[in-house]
Amino acid sequence: MSSKAHQKKLQEAQQLLKSSDNNALNSALAIYKQYGTPEVLPLIFETLKTQGRAEQQLIVGFLSDVNDINAVDVFIDYLQDQTDATTRKLILSAIWNSKLPFDEHLPFFVMLATQGDYLEALDCLTIIENMAGPFEESQLLESQLLLKEYIEDRAPQSDQKAQIMSEIAFFIKEQNEGIDADLLIDND
Repeated sequence: MSSKAHQKKLQEAQQLLKSSDNNALNSALAIYKQYGTPEVLPLIFETLKTQGRAEQQLIVGFLSDVNDINAVDVFIDYLQDQTDATTRKLILSAIWNSKLPFDEHLPFFVMLATQGDYLEALDCLTIIENMAGPFEESQLLESQLLLKEYIEDRAPQSDQKAQIMSEIAFFIKEQNEGIDADLLIDND
C-alpha cells in the first residue's frame, strides 16, 4: 500500500473515531489495528474521555492488544501528563491486560500508586505484580524512596489503599533481596 493510501486510511479512522456509533468505532479500531503506529495512541486515549462505558471497554480492549514495543513510552508519556483520573484508570486497565513489558517503569507505577486513589493503586499493584524483573538497583531504590516519602507524608487514607501500598512495598522488598538496605537510612 502506498504511503498516500496508508495516510488516507488513518484519516478515515480518525473521522470514524469521532463518531459515537459503535460500528464506526469498531471500524476505526480495525483500521488502526492494521495500519496504526504508536503515534496514533494519544488520539485513541483522548477518545476515551468522550465515549460511553461500552465504547470505552472496546477501546481498552484494543489498547490491551497493542504489541508494538514502541508503544510502552507512548503509554507512559500520556499517563505522566494525564490529570483526568477516570482516563488514567482506563489506561492503567489496558496496561495490566497488556503483554507489553513495562518493567523499566517500575518507579513510575509506584509513584502513580502513591498519588492516586485506591482503584489506581490497585491497578498499579496489578501492573507491578505482572512485571517479570529482574529490576535494576536504581529502580528498586527509587521505588523504595517513593514509598518512604509516601509513608512520611501520607494524608489520611482508606484501609484498603494502605493494604495495597503495603503489598507494593512487600513486592519491592522481595525484588530487593541482596541490595544494601542501609542505603535508605540517613546516617547523620
